Amino acid sequence: MKVIMYSDMIVDNPELTVPLIKDHEALWQYLLADEPTMKRWEKLKNLQERIKKVDSEAQCYINLLPNSSREVLRSIGLSRYPDYLREYSKIEQPQISYDYYPVLKNGMQGAKWYSILEDIRNESRRTGKPFWAFVLCVPHHIYPMPTIGHLRLQCYINLAYGAQGIQYFAYATPQPTKQFDFHDGPLLRNGKKSNTYDLVKRMNAELKSVATLFWESEIIDIEHQKCIDGEVVVSHFRKGNKKYTCYVNKSAEENVTVNIRTRQYAHRVLKNLQTENVRSKYVLSAGDMLILSNK
Repeated sequence: MKVIMYSDMIVDNPELTVPLIKDHEALWQYLLADEPTMKRWEKLKNLQERIKKVDSEAQCYINLLPNSSREVLRSIGLSRYPDYLREYSKIEQPQISYDYYPVLKNGMQGAKWYSILEDIRNESRRTGKPFWAFVLCVPHHIYPMPTIGHLRLQCYINLAYGAQGIQYFAYATPQPTKQFDFHDGPLLRNGKKSNTYDLVKRMNAELKSVATLFWESEIIDIEHQKCIDGEVVVSHFRKGNKKYTCYVNKSAEENVTVNIRTRQYAHRVLKNLQTENVRSKYVLSAGDMLILSNK
């Protein structure tokens, strides 16, 4: 198991601290910042340069703010989210990482999510850097107790848009604050496993095989398609010399029925990567995914 390492000691004195840990077999990347504003760019660039001077093989990591409101844009210091992403890319990190949590206690904030995903995907394509996405698994504030539908929706929509990494917030339940009443994360504050732990374990079991189909794939086109009883995200992608179409239910709570024109597809690809004949209709549960291979 590899770790992304953060320590105040690294930030304050990388010349002294990094040589002590840089050859450890568990070290993967150095965490520089979470959700930084534009005001911190120069300091972060400088910190990364200092780290690389004492560890030439170093990979660093920054997780970006989402464009979730005008207030966020004002805090970023720019009027357009794509400009924030372009400025970030000048730091020359190996990936683009962002977080945004679309499932709320009172419903979905999907429109903003899809807008962010388009911007992230465009910057990923422009730079050639893979993007990583977060999945929320610890309830707090306006965010509900997670269900398997909530986790599937976040995982599979991000994969459909081309995400090459899935991250969870958070494995261990954070210390509650006045603003955020964190509770029931996978690992509780007393160190015991919660019911959320079993949900995340189930989600990861689903992802284990199917995620390899999306790994280093090329997203050709993405569309949002209406069905009789809901909507789906439709992602057309290429893996090697094969083309696929992925349908993801946009609802975190309700089923959706997808009608298929079977003549354009060769097989249905199951989550264990086995194949079967294509049917003319499928019912997808909340947030679930259907993958078909093209002829």
